[in-house]
Amino acid sequence: MPGRPLDALVPSGGQGQGQCAVYSVQHGLLTHPPSRISISVRWARGNCLRIAFFNKLPPCEEEDEASEMISQQATSGKVLELRLGSAEVDDAEKRRLSYASAPAFALLQSHKQLMMTSKDLISLDWWEHVMEFSRSISTILGSTRDDSSPVGQNSSMLKQIPEDDLDYWDGVASALAVGWLDFAVTFLRMHGSYQLDQLDNRQTENGLVEAVAVLILKMPRMRPSLPASGLGQCFNLKPDFVKAWDKWRGQVAILDCSAFWNECGHHETMRGLKRLIRIMLGDIDTLASVTCHWMELLISHFLYIRPFAMALEGMLSLSKKCIQLKSPAADKQLTELILGIIGDDIEVILAECSQIFDSWMLSHMIELLTAKSFQAELLLHDEKYSLGGISLQELHRLVYAQVLSSHSFTWQIAPIYLASCPRQGLGFLEILLLRQPVAGDNQLALKVLEICRLYELDAVGKSILKIVGMHHWKHGRKGAGIFWLQQARDENRLNAIAEHLLGFVGKSVSDDAFQQWEGLIDLLGSENEAAGGLAFLHKYRDFKKALRFVQDARSNETNNQKVTGAARKAVSSLMQLMRNPSTPQQFWISLLHDSVELLKWPDHALVNVAETNLLLSKLQEFSLARVRGDFEASKSDDSPQILQQVRLALATNLGRAILLE
Repeated sequence: MPGRPLDALVPSGGQGQGQCAVYSVQHGLLTHPPSRISISVRWARGNCLRIAFFNKLPPCEEEDEASEMISQQATSGKVLELRLGSAEVDDAEKRRLSYASAPAFALLQSHKQLMMTSKDLISLDWWEHVMEFSRSISTILGSTRDDSSPVGQNSSMLKQIPEDDLDYWDGVASALAVGWLDFAVTFLRMHGSYQLDQLDNRQTENGLVEAVAVLILKMPRMRPSLPASGLGQCFNLKPDFVKAWDKWRGQVAILDCSAFWNECGHHETMRGLKRLIRIMLGDIDTLASVTCHWMELLISHFLYIRPFAMALEGMLSLSKKCIQLKSPAADKQLTELILGIIGDDIEVILAECSQIFDSWMLSHMIELLTAKSFQAELLLHDEKYSLGGISLQELHRLVYAQVLSSHSFTWQIAPIYLASCPRQGLGFLEILLLRQPVAGDNQLALKVLEICRLYELDAVGKSILKIVGMHHWKHGRKGAGIFWLQQARDENRLNAIAEHLLGFVGKSVSDDAFQQWEGLIDLLGSENEAAGGLAFLHKYRDFKKALRFVQDARSNETNNQKVTGAARKAVSSLMQLMRNPSTPQQFWISLLHDSVELLKWPDHALVNVAETNLLLSKLQEFSLARVRGDFEASKSDDSPQILQQVRLALATNLGRAILLE
């Protein structure tokens, strides 16, 4: 409750030292006999539980000064505030805020990019997007308004005649001063004159109380609508509001001058109602006396003294006057921040926010500051040499992104904020992605690659593919390694792997080493220009399969045409290999030796004159290279018998081909 009731709350034992705070309170409540103690348990703001103890000793028979002092002490109580859980926001809650606010921030940035590329959008549209962003963040943070009072809403604990207690009238006046109309009306109608046994004797008094309550109910409010429990009359247009306000203020003045006050026999009621009327008439001394905080006094000014004020007109000077009257000793930083907001002083706002809030708040509130303030836009978007050529806006986002990047649970939402930093954001994003331990985690690698795709970081994506591919290859997962390197189109590493594989590939159809690697070669595909040397392995595999098929056909097939067709396919595969510059030279003699059967085909020559001359030239080059020592050939392929056998087969085929042509 604002005003006097809270002014009586005095911390005992030092507030803020732990999770408990104890306050003394003068309550003026009547406890039920035979118990002399009443207890009220209420949830307060956030995770705070309020437990109020109220005691009342029986009246002393002797009304001396000492007994009166004891009675005053006995009617005091204690309010215990117990914070359940940590007072600070824990890590889990911070992560929840981070994940919940990231979509709203990303949506706002997408709208900004759309505005920069489209000329049809106007500033009003951007302001609507900012307000939607603000509402989203507000929903994420949740409502922190505490509508409960220290005593709670247990009206049965109130005195049967509350109007005799000055604290009762102080509470109603404080609530009315800050616009808690529903609270004021509710407690006014708890007045003792509403009781059936009092109604006949206190008709005039009850009529005055009800008249004040009705005036409070009909107080004009210039706003589109009110909540379900809100009181007052709403007006959208200023002329209608001015007319209704003058009429309502006139009714209040008429009641203030009414002759019925002379017939009111209860002094405390007349005094309390008169103070409520002075509040509604905007008496500055009364407003100052019933409010305890400068913000309450400021609100009462705009409710009853300056109801027609628009926006922030004269609000800063009025706020400073209210601070002088109330002079807050605590929350100095918050007061300076509020004054900066009221005075539209962006530098003060940023300075105070940097001291009060963390990086999450700073990175999300900037859009609200720059939405309709040209000065704020210049200050926050101006690139400063002292900051390394970046703006204050980018600095706060980089700091928040660094906080997100430092935790394994939140690093994946850091790119959203880094991408909104035009100067250094993408550079830090590349560093963040390259530092992820993707080598042994395919799921993490896929996540990083998806981020690279979204932000068009092709170079980083290729580096990630290479890292994962080489990790698989070094740990014996050859097929997975080749797959990732193919995705990266890393010709250098694939060619190096091809050279490594060539030492294990067999030189004949029956070689077990070739069959061991044949499944790995199948991963290369039929057309893979990016594979470099690995393309030879695929073609070599096809040639081996063709030879195997020819041997099987000659053993099982009776149709000579089908056998000859299979042989021609094997010859075609042979010529592709011999014409391909990527075919290693040390494999030429092996290919020619495996093709002797094709060169000696019984029916007719399968290799024409031009193709035979090409094979002879390859054989000659191989012989010269072997003499020069350009490579180390296999002993089985390098034997004179094999070379002689290949030369004889080529010469025989050449003669048959010449005769055929």
